[in-house]
Amino acid sequence: MKTAIILTGGRGSKLWPYNLTRNKAALPIANVPILTRALQELREAGIENFIVVADYKEDQVRALAAEEADVRFEKIILPGTAPVVEKIWSEISEEDLLVVYGDVLFSSEDVKRLLQEFKSEKMKAAALVQPLGKETPRDWWCADVSGERLTAILGHPRDNVSHRLTGIYALRKEVLPAIRKTPAIPHAIQIGMMPQEEAELAESLAIFLQSGGEVLSVETKGIFVDVDKPWHILEANEAVIRTMAEEIRADAIHPSARVDNSAIIDGHVVLGPHSVVGPRVIVHGDLWAGENAVITDGAILDGHVVVGSDTTIQRYCQVGPFTTVGNRCFVGHGAEFEGVMFDNSYAYHYGEYWGVLGAYSDLGAATVCGNLRFDDAQTVHRVKGRREIPRTGANAAYLGDYCRTGVNAILMPGVKVGPYSLIGSGTIVQGDVPERTSIYAEQTQIKRDWGPEKYGW
Repeated sequence: MKTAIILTGGRGSKLWPYNLTRNKAALPIANVPILTRALQELREAGIENFIVVADYKEDQVRALAAEEADVRFEKIILPGTAPVVEKIWSEISEEDLLVVYGDVLFSSEDVKRLLQEFKSEKMKAAALVQPLGKETPRDWWCADVSGERLTAILGHPRDNVSHRLTGIYALRKEVLPAIRKTPAIPHAIQIGMMPQEEAELAESLAIFLQSGGEVLSVETKGIFVDVDKPWHILEANEAVIRTMAEEIRADAIHPSARVDNSAIIDGHVVLGPHSVVGPRVIVHGDLWAGENAVITDGAILDGHVVVGSDTTIQRYCQVGPFTTVGNRCFVGHGAEFEGVMFDNSYAYHYGEYWGVLGAYSDLGAATVCGNLRFDDAQTVHRVKGRREIPRTGANAAYLGDYCRTGVNAILMPGVKVGPYSLIGSGTIVQGDVPERTSIYAEQTQIKRDWGPEKYGW
């Protein structure tokens, strides 16, 4: 098997506020787009040819695909993953095909095992699956597994399933008739569930099972994160950085980069051309910095941190563990930041922020993100109207692209702000803010006479 289809067509509405300005496959995780990571892992697994399919925000995916010589881009507008795969497969000569959903992080080793077992078992279909663990089955297409075979596939069930599908499948053309039979509304559901109208490839595999076919099950052993909701950005970022930390063995400092003798670094350092770790910097863990990055003047990096190119971190600011700061960003003068900062954003002057900060966003002086509730509980979020408590990042803040906050703005735990929005000075935000919105605090002032005759004389 040498060819893979990567499906990046979904609108990603559960990822709000980031879906309004981005295709999910173009989201950077540790400063590398998800699609670029997928291509790297698939090449390591032995895949040589790629067909990347997109519809929503397709220009972002097309731009990433244009940088890769072995990638063909297709814009296809069809209602679901099954008809997209059917259309592509009918136009190419390959008998075997790897299908990969474009919003997942995975390891090349897991894909290698999937392909090897698919070949050795001479199966018609194989699926990479992940044990549910603490995941909620209603969030995913799920499967029951017996030995090395899938016994059932269910869309977003309430319970009674052991694994979730990862969206990575190895298929032979014998599965194509089942793909052609895939209905617009899934039938592989429990009684009482309410599916959306979408011809889903997982439903195709359910039809294949019902017709007497067998589907091989291969369980993940390495990294796997499905970036479906805002907090999954934090989860994916930490998972990738943990993997980087496990694999790093030595410093890699470009000859044009330099580390000041007064810097204290507990781990390894990877520095790109012309990057600087300056005076009095403290790094508790490993550091990866791109080209022309400047980390100086007593900055404190509390753990494994990824810093983009042309970014400045300075003047006794503090960057939390497992944080990514994007390209052309600025963190300075006592600011505290933890989480993910996308490209071209600022955190300045004694602010405190934990969460995801969108691109071209500016945190005004003393902007504070509250992350500890008085009841010590986790914030309940609403995703497309449904209540949910995230496993990680429930109390983090999520600001979309092109946002600004004024001096002394306060974001209460779990706040999400849509792109192109403004939070005015001194404003306390306690709920989600729609996109293209400005919020200001209206102040009532009381003026009275004052002077020595009123006070102390």
